[in-house]
Amino acid sequence: MRPFRSTNPVIRGATRQTTYISDTPVTYSNVAFKSLYLIALVFISAYLAITYASALPLNTMIGVLIGSFVLGFVSVIVGTRSVRLSHIFASIYALCEGVVLAFISAIYTVAIDDMIVPTALLTTAIVFVIMLILYTTRVIKVTHKFASILVVALISVIIMALLSFILPLGGELFYIVVIISAILSAFFLLLDFNAIETCVESGTDAKVGWVLSLGLLVTLVWIYFEMLRLLAIFSRRR
Repeated sequence: MRPFRSTNPVIRGATRQTTYISDTPVTYSNVAFKSLYLIALVFISAYLAITYASALPLNTMIGVLIGSFVLGFVSVIVGTRSVRLSHIFASIYALCEGVVLAFISAIYTVAIDDMIVPTALLTTAIVFVIMLILYTTRVIKVTHKFASILVVALISVIIMALLSFILPLGGELFYIVVIISAILSAFFLLLDFNAIETCVESGTDAKVGWVLSLGLLVTLVWIYFEMLRLLAIFSRRR
């Protein structure tokens, strides 16, 4: 038996464990259904948060937002490092992220316009389809070198984001960071697709499907957030 290896930084924590070929291997449909389930949880959680948030005191709303963010962050770490618990923490992450995205989306809606959230959702879906086509047609090939470049680029973006708050040209640097981060988030989808393909082709246990779906959801949330920021920038520059 042989363990699979993943180039996805989000999924890599789980693949460090001893995960072997199974009699019930993961399939593409298995990952797809799990991903749709997690996305549904995000939308349900976001809807409930928007519906009942107005009835909460401001301090409670802030507490719920911070708590959801922290719990979601912890859930990603645990969910990607424990295949056995991944189904639980993937669901917790989806519910928490729905709350966080609901608050963020509401802020952008009030600050920009009512169409920014639907536009960001549509753009995220389009980016997903385009990157899936590029991957399946092998227009872009995912190699270890390619993955390493993306990881280095991500670290660079994080450093640039921190510098944008310090340097005198922070405003212009912030715009550059947002654009690069949006492009980078789209390319990270390729790592998700590669991890899914690797696991399916190697006959990895079906339980790993939750880890794969969680990694995919994290990337989709990242893309959606970057689309919101990009649309906000373009709106202000009109």
